[in-house]
Formats: sequence, structure tokens, C-alpha cells
Amino acid sequence: MRGIFPTLLAFGVGLFVFILIWKLLTKGAKTRLKLIGTDEIDRTASELIEKHGDGAGSAVAKLAEECLAVGDFDGEVVWKRVAKAVAKLQADG
Repeated sequence: MRGIFPTLLAFGVGLFVFILIWKLLTKGAKTRLKLIGTDEIDRTASELIEKHGDGAGSAVAKLAEECLAVGDFDGEVVWKRVAKAVAKLQADG
């Protein structure tokens, strides 16, 4: 019974530290994503379509996967927005 309290205390402190670090690392992420406007997203999508043609969708998906693989979650979100724009542009034109 004596071993449970220190274990729970250590777990609580560890959880607190994890949450504190997570908040520091993700601080301002939503603000940074809002700084990238739809015009820039659309321009990037158009450039990818010009460069890759019908393969633009798979090229942008690969870029999103690469961002996710290295832990760049903001980058992944941006490339997914570009992927939606690519799909829209290809469907429209």
C-alpha cells in the first residue's frame, strides 16, 4: 500500500509536465495557420498542377505525409489545405 502513493504522485507530476510542454509547443499554431491566406493556397495549388499535371494530388499528399513523418503538424495541415484546393481546381477545370 505504501508504493501506490509515490507512483500516483509521480504519474500526476509527469502528466502535468507533459501538458505544460505540449501547451508551450503548440502555442500560436492556429494563429500561424491563419496567416496563410486562401490566395496563397490557391496559387500553390495552381503551381503544383502546372508542374505535376494530373499527379498534383499525389504530389501534395506526399508532402503532407512527409510533414507528418517529421512531426510538422502545422505543415501537414497546410498541405492538406493545398490538396483540397488542387482537387477543387482539377474538378472545375
